[in-house]
Amino acid sequence: MTGLQVAIIADDLTGALDSAAPFAAMGLRTVVLTGLEALPQAEGADVVALSLASREIPVGQAAARAEAAARALGGAVWLFKKIDSRLKGHVAAEVAAVAAVRGATRILACPAVPDLGRFVLGGALVGQGVAVPLPVAPALAPLPVEAPDVRGEADLEALMASLTPDVLLVGARGLASALARRLAKGAAPVPPLPGPLVILVGSRDPITLAQVELARQEPGVEWIAAPDGQVPQDAMPGATLLLQAMPGAGATGAAVSARLAKGLPVHLTARRGLLITGGETAGAVLAHLGLQALEVQGEVLPGLPLCRPLGAMEHLTIVTKSGGFGDVDALQRLIRQAKGDLDVAQR
Repeated sequence: MTGLQVAIIADDLTGALDSAAPFAAMGLRTVVLTGLEALPQAEGADVVALSLASREIPVGQAAARAEAAARALGGAVWLFKKIDSRLKGHVAAEVAAVAAVRGATRILACPAVPDLGRFVLGGALVGQGVAVPLPVAPALAPLPVEAPDVRGEADLEALMASLTPDVLLVGARGLASALARRLAKGAAPVPPLPGPLVILVGSRDPITLAQVELARQEPGVEWIAAPDGQVPQDAMPGATLLLQAMPGAGATGAAVSARLAKGLPVHLTARRGLLITGGETAGAVLAHLGLQALEVQGEVLPGLPLCRPLGAMEHLTIVTKSGGFGDVDALQRLIRQAKGDLDVAQR
């Protein structure tokens, strides 16, 4: 691809989206892909983020996908390996594969996300949603990485100002946001989140579960349980629909996500907004809807990108949320925004 400023290689879809969103907010055309076969749909983009969907597959397959992505996107000025902000997944193997293709002699790892309360102190990730400190460099061993402390946005700004594109960037939304500010073309307005809204909850992260409990108390919300992902087909017309995967007979995460995706379309016929929590669920939904590319248009809340589908279902607005992201009232605020009770400026 010509003119590509930033290529982001992420291990899951919500990670690709939340790390790409800051670039859209800074006026750069930003497209997220679910596979390399969709690369032509990103022609003309400043930023391309690719989901490897690799977190739950064997490590060898994950590394192979990362290598293929690095080769396909190697023409970008900056290469960013997105990792989980709590260091889940095949972090070291994927980074090693990307670094080898890039020929990187310097690797900087920074999973801090200050605006979500996550920092790096003493070389370890700490903060919201991090039960015990997580040492950064050992998670990437034996790679010779730099893992500087980051206590806030000012540290990220200073760090990014000192870097050149030959450095392989490894991190999460915080580091991506700092790079986006460095490359900014100008702030772009975020379109409104339209209602009626469907919220599809596939994540079992405690942060998401607390958000759901508060959202269920919001007037006009119909909560529907989906045991093992089996989605009931009846719902109140016009209501904000909160569909939540619940424990059942013990189906695997992939099976639950597939069932959620299969049961969703009937509830989209009268709704224009879709919010999905959980990377595996988001990937399953896009696959079932035949969507391979999303143009990111900004964030409705920190870490929650708002997107327009490319190639199909362009009437739909999609927001995704990583399971561990957001304050406890995040879903409640988005419900109010979609109903017109809270606009984007009041985020």
